[in-house]
Amino acid sequence: HAKLQLIERGISKREVLETIRKPVSIIQQPNGRFQVLKTKERKGKKYLLIVVYEETLLVREIVTAFYTSKIKKYL
Repeated sequence: HAKLQLIERGISKREVLETIRKPVSIIQQPNGRFQVLKTKERKGKKYLLIVVYEETLLVREIVTAFYTSKIKKYL
C-alpha cells in the first residue's frame, strides 16, 4: 500500500530513506510507530516530508509518506 502511495505522491524511495536516516525530528507514537520529519525544497518551495514506519527486530516497514507545506504544525 505504501509503495502505491509513494508513486501517486511523487516521492522517491531515496527521499524516504534519506528522511529515515537523517531526520530533523523523530516522534515515537503510542502505537509503536515512528514519525520522522525532514524539510525539503520542492519546486522552489519549502516542504516537510513526513514518513511513518513500524520497526521490528528484522524489518522496518513504511506505513505512509507525504509532503506538507504546514511545517510549523508539525515542527
